[in-house]
Amino acid sequence: MAEDTDTKNTTADEAAELERLLAEAEQTGVKAPAGGLKALMANKKLLVMVGLGALLLIGGIGAGVYFLLKEPPPEVSPEAQKAAAPPAEKKEEVLKKVYVFPLDTFFLPLKENEHEVGRFVSITPNLMLSNPTLYKEVTKVKPLIRKNIYNILRRKSPDEYINRKTDTEERIKKEILTTSNALLLSGTGTIEDVFFTKFLVK
Repeated sequence: MAEDTDTKNTTADEAAELERLLAEAEQTGVKAPAGGLKALMANKKLLVMVGLGALLLIGGIGAGVYFLLKEPPPEVSPEAQKAAAPPAEKKEEVLKKVYVFPLDTFFLPLKENEHEVGRFVSITPNLMLSNPTLYKEVTKVKPLIRKNIYNILRRKSPDEYINRKTDTEERIKKEILTTSNALLLSGTGTIEDVFFTKFLVK
């Protein structure tokens, strides 16, 4: 029974001390946290800061593990480096100079069965020469080249110019090349290509 009285006295003493502390806290204006852990969880700023700190700590640990466990790149032997390297000799691209001989525009009406169909073709051909000395030779035979081109253009039907323009353009190029090269002296060079700066059908 003596133990029971000691426990009651201790409890009574503790209760008195607790009441005294609460009274002092009320007088000084300090409030005891009401609800303990729940009150801390309600403080959102504190929760966000703790969360960010934990996130940074986890990120730092992850980065450290990654860099510590990362394997170094394999060493490449000098023979393998030589095999992977491009050859020392560079192939120089030679830019070929282009020599162009422009011709005047051809303008002629389209005819079907010797009757004009109310449409016309306007074409400006240019001759690509193999060398600059060929300018003199082409200038000498220019009237004949123009006459041949005029005859080539006149022989085409309106249907070829209107419905099959791409094929007709290629055929005209080939015919101009053949007839024009036949007019040049052998050994002076050739006309390598024909291109049109204007090919209109209206």
